Amino acid sequence: MVMELSATILATLGMIIDGGFPEMKKEGKNVFDLGEKSYWLTVMFNVVAWLFCFMGTAGMVFLTSSLTGGVCMTALMAVNVMGGVIVYGDNFGGIKVVSTLLCIWGFSSHLFGMYMKRKELEEKKKKKIDEQQFVA
Repeated sequence: MVMELSATILATLGMIIDGGFPEMKKEGKNVFDLGEKSYWLTVMFNVVAWLFCFMGTAGMVFLTSSLTGGVCMTALMAVNVMGGVIVYGDNFGGIKVVSTLLCIWGFSSHLFGMYMKRKELEEKKKKKIDEQQFVA
C-alpha cells in the first residue's frame, strides 16, 4: 500500500508541477467524445484499476516469489494486447503477434515447470510413505 500510495502522490505532484491537469481538462472537453464527466470517470477508473493491478502484483511477489510475479505480469501483457485488439480494433501486426506468443510461451513454460516440480515432490512423498510402510 505504501509503495502504491507513494507512486500516486509523486505522479500527482508531477502532473501539478508540469501543468498536466489543465491539459487533461482541455482533452476532456475537446477530444473525448462522451463528455467531460465521462472522461474524468474513465480516468479515475483507470487509476484505481492500475493501482489494484500493481498492488496485486506486489502482493504476489510478497506471498510467492518475484519470479511468479514477473511471469504473471508477462501474462497480463498478452491480455492487454488482446484487449486492445478486441475492444479498440487495434491492428494485430507482426510485433504484437510475436510479443503475445512470447508472453504465452513464457507463462506456459512456467506453469509446466511448476507442474513438474509438484509432481516430483508428490512422487518423493509417496516413495517415502511406501518405504515407511515397508519398514514397519
